[in-house]
Amino acid sequence: MNEDKRIEYKSELTNKLKREIVSFLNTKGGTIFLGIDDQTRKPLEVSDEQKHQWEEKINRWYTNAFYPTPFSLIDIYPNEDIFTIKVKAGRHKPYAIASEGFTPKGVYIRYGSSAVRATNEQIKRMLQQNIGNDEFDSEMSPNQDLSFRSLQGRANYKDVEFNVKALHMLKESDVYNNAAFLVSDQNPTITKVAIYQGLNVMEFRDKREISGSLTHQIDELLHYIQLNNHTKIKIDGAPQRHETKDYPDTAIREAIVNAFAHRDYLLHSNIKIEIFDNRMEILSPGGIPDGLTLDEVKDGMTAVRNPQLVHILDKLKYIENYGTGIRRMYEAYQDTNQSPDFEVRPNSFKVILPNVNYNNDTKNVIDSKVKDSTFILGLNEESVLYILSKNGRQTRKEIQQVLRTTPYHVRKLLSGLIKKGKVRKVGSSVNTQYEKR
Repeated sequence: MNEDKRIEYKSELTNKLKREIVSFLNTKGGTIFLGIDDQTRKPLEVSDEQKHQWEEKINRWYTNAFYPTPFSLIDIYPNEDIFTIKVKAGRHKPYAIASEGFTPKGVYIRYGSSAVRATNEQIKRMLQQNIGNDEFDSEMSPNQDLSFRSLQGRANYKDVEFNVKALHMLKESDVYNNAAFLVSDQNPTITKVAIYQGLNVMEFRDKREISGSLTHQIDELLHYIQLNNHTKIKIDGAPQRHETKDYPDTAIREAIVNAFAHRDYLLHSNIKIEIFDNRMEILSPGGIPDGLTLDEVKDGMTAVRNPQLVHILDKLKYIENYGTGIRRMYEAYQDTNQSPDFEVRPNSFKVILPNVNYNNDTKNVIDSKVKDSTFILGLNEESVLYILSKNGRQTRKEIQQVLRTTPYHVRKLLSGLIKKGKVRKVGSSVNTQYEKR
């Protein structure tokens, strides 16, 4: 068969093949055969190792070489007699080589048997036509074998009926949409979180990746951040001690939930949370949709990129009052002398929450005899010593409740203090208590 608007032959895999893939995405799809002599149309000798390398390279392209990401549109068949790539026509045209963007160097269309650069007028026309397409979360999920254990657990916890139709998780009567895919146990996206020592990224304290259903990721992320949201305790002789968390709970929750609700899932990037000594940064892929400005969003105007996903999060009570997220973040800081900040770019939205307790001159004071002092209560041995100094003997559970952490963390801290001879264990079994030496 000769090359035509639906068939392309290539002897080798080079970066030029990106043009062919983009051209098929932007027209009616097509098939690329690799390892074929361009002139004779005869198969070349291709080793299994070479086919494996081709497959790995195209898989990397799939996630980072094109924009928007061509979800479920590129199928690779490395084990056929001839290495085959099948490309479906995309719904979110124009597709582009990510490094070049929506320019004639990045957007190609199929013209006869060739991939040719699209003109600026053709690119503009495709962008205008794309406005009427369905949202990503409304389209059919590429995976229909889905389970929802995490989502059902959340529904039971919030006393909400789990009904896929009522939650807008279906494209048709029995076909899951992408919103269902994202909240399923099979969700492929991940979230990255890192805690740094100091004000830059030079030294890690901790880092991890969170996977699973989006609702599971939100829950895990909020729990992890709270474990590291230290409390400043000020003792000034008043009957009640003054406690202030590094970051207001409301601001954290709004920033995290909004990052998941409004991100652009066609971008291959991940949501990323970075916690420094003086700030927390929440980066979400995708700018503000619908052409709105940051000031308009601050005033309460809403831009909905993922309406079906927002509906699910609303019904499961992650969203308390849709459209007020940024204003609620500001209100959470109203009793402090600081406020959140926002950085908006075409392909990202960053929330910067200041640490209200950050002060280079603040020193931790352990001596309980000091009547006017400030102490930062966190997940560390000094905090355990402070609690024992102030309250006397404590059970592990009592220490856990003050630190708002898990039994594992408390046991680890106590074990370290006992080994250092700073704490001793009194009693045994359920009557076990701990006191400062």
